[in-house]
This record gives sequence, C-alpha cells and structure tokens, in this order.
Amino acid sequence: MKQEYSNKRACVRLDSQIQVDFSLDDEVSILYSYNLSQEGMFLETVCPYPEGTRFALRFNLPDSSKTIHSVVEVVYSLEETQDEGDWQLPGMGVHFVALDLDDRELIAKFLSEDGQSSRRLPTEE
Repeated sequence: MKQEYSNKRACVRLDSQIQVDFSLDDEVSILYSYNLSQEGMFLETVCPYPEGTRFALRFNLPDSSKTIHSVVEVVYSLEETQDEGDWQLPGMGVHFVALDLDDRELIAKFLSEDGQSSRRLPTEE
C-alpha cells in the first residue's frame, strides 16, 4: 500500500543546506539538502528519482566531523514549476530507511540545538 505524503509533518524540519554525497548504480554524485528532519530530508535536484527509488547517502552535519551514512527512499519528487509567479524548488523528499542509532541521535541533537534559532521551520497541524 502506497503511503501518502503531504505538507503535514510529524517531525520538526530545519532549513539547513548540507552537502550530501550519494551513490546509485555505482555512480557517486553530490546534492544539497534544503531541509532536514529526524525522518529524512529534501534534496535539491533538477533530475529527481522516481518514488520508491532507494540509494545510499552520506553527509556531515555542520560543525561535526562524524560522517552519517544512510540508505534512503524517495517518497516524493517535485519538478521545477512557476505557477502564478511562485517558483517551486525542484528535488525529492527522501526518508531514512536504514540509519544507525548513533547517527539518528546525532541528527536529533543537531535539530534540537539548531532548532532554538530562527531557522526552524514550523510544523503544520
């Protein structure tokens, strides 16, 4: 059964641009995140992968030397659009499907520390 994703999030998202190295089919590339949550991130790209695509990624949080490794799954893709003067950032939302507990805790700590700043994005009810 396909899970529906909407703009309503259960987790706090933090607007944070982080360089992400990822690999799929022996190809290694670099993308940048637009935001990060405990459950996943949005990756900016003009060529998003189809929903359901899984790939490995790694990244470092700001001010951290520990590299986080994860397997993610694409849960939605957005094409670049310009509707009524509004520009939509192209990319894909990915969900962490394999993430070490220590890495998950590191992300939670980062979100709670940086979440105190004005960069925090409100969660919709």
